[in-house]
Order: sequence, then C-alpha cells, then structure tokens
Amino acid sequence: MIIQTPFTTLQNLFFRHRGKLFLTYTLTLLENIFELLYPLVIGIAINGLLSGDYAQLLPLTVTWVVHTITEVMRQMYDTRTFSGIYSKLATKVVAEQAKQGIPTSQVIARSSLSREIVDFFERDIPLTLTAALSFFGAVGMLFWYDLQIGLYCLFLLIPVVFINRYFGKLSLRLNQKLNDQLEQEVDILTEREPYNVKSHYQLLNRWRIKLSDAEAKNWGITTLLLGGLIIAVLMRAIALPNIAAGDIYTIVTYAMNFTLSMDDVPFLVQQLSRLKDISYRVDLPLSNV
Repeated sequence: MIIQTPFTTLQNLFFRHRGKLFLTYTLTLLENIFELLYPLVIGIAINGLLSGDYAQLLPLTVTWVVHTITEVMRQMYDTRTFSGIYSKLATKVVAEQAKQGIPTSQVIARSSLSREIVDFFERDIPLTLTAALSFFGAVGMLFWYDLQIGLYCLFLLIPVVFINRYFGKLSLRLNQKLNDQLEQEVDILTEREPYNVKSHYQLLNRWRIKLSDAEAKNWGITTLLLGGLIIAVLMRAIALPNIAAGDIYTIVTYAMNFTLSMDDVPFLVQQLSRLKDISYRVDLPLSNV
C-alpha cells in the first residue's frame, strides 16, 4: 500500500525526471562553489596587489571565466528542461482531475497551480541549494579564520529557527485560504454577479496581503538580527592579531554571504507552505507525471 503524503506529486515528479534535474542541480552547485570562492580569491588578489605580486590575480580571473561559462550553460539548459516538464504536467493534471470528476472551475485552477510545482523545481530548489551552500561554506570559512566569529553565526540560528517555525504554520493556514478562494474563481466569473465578483477579489487581496505582511515581518526581524551579527563580526575581525586588509575583506564578505543565506529563509518557508497545500490539491500517481 502506497501512503500518500502532501508531497507525493513532488516526489513522483522528481523521480520521473531525475536525470535532467540531477544535471541542472549539478550545474547550480558548481555555480555556487564559484560564488563561494570569490571572497577568498578576491582577498588573495588584494593582498597580492598590496605587495606588488600581480600573479595573485590569476585565481580570480580563472574563477570568473569558468563561472561565467557554467552559468550560461545552466540557464540555456534550464529553459528547455522546465518548459518541457510543465507542458507534460499540466496536461496530466487536467486529464487526471477530469477523470476524478473534479468540477471544471477547480480543474482550471489546479492546472494553473501546477505551474508552481514546476517553479518549485526550477526556482526554489536551486535557491535552497544556494542558501545551504552559502550557509555551510560561509560558516566553515569563518570558523577557519576565527572560532569566535563562527560561533556568533551558530548562536544566531537559535532565534531564527523559532521565528520561522511559527511563520511556517501561519503561512500554511493563509495559503489554504488563498487557494480555496482561487478554486472558486471560474464559477464566480462565469456567474458575473457583481457583488460576488467584488467579494471574491477582495478576499484574494486580503489573503495575499496577510501572506505578504507575515513574510515581511519575518524578514524584518531576521534582518535586524543579521545586522547585529555583521557589526559583531566586523569588530572582531579588526581586533584579530596580524590581520591583513584582504583577510578582513574575506571575513566580512563571508559573514555577508551567511546573512544572505538567512535572508532567503522567510521566502522559502512561505513557498514550502504554499507547495504543501497545492500538493494536496494536485495529487498525481507516478504513472501520471
């Protein structure tokens, strides 16, 4: 017996297209490795130029050129891959929902929502990979430079985890309300009753505002905490013995990379909550994705 979960369709879709997805995510990881190297090679270049050693520009030049080639290849491949996946998925969603006797208005809404499932693979997973690599890479480099700075970053995670746990539950409830209303849209617009149309769009506006406000508050609180971290890291870096200018740049940049990885968390939590609700509505077995 197969146990259906909120993410059954996502799992099946990934399994069916795992070869193509593995390639695009590998290219994404390569891009992020190059991004992770930039503060280090720029710091090397700064120290080299200050000492008159222009050969220290070579690591930065090589990293920049190879990174550019990798990103161009990944973007061209992504467009072809995800456009094809969406075309197949939308067709299957309509056929499966119609077979189950789902009302036409809901079929139309869910075929549109299926685009967000593909967006999850095209946009949100790469963003998660980027944030994860930036997080672990930055923390690792900061620990390498100074134990105390690395601990600053880890301690900051405690309030961030609690904040986003609360936000995730709130976001799921709001997304359920929003998607419930979206599934009624075709019927309401078909009837063309002015009061119902006005009420429909007012409710859509209400749920979207609540979602946006919740994400903004989450981001604001997290950003204030991250701002305090940057100040603490900068003060600590300046105080390190025998610190070179390039090393200070590298430490502060890795701290900024850490904060940027945290900056994406509110958006990712909101998207994951939205995908959880959509996956309940657009649930396809493996043979249909």
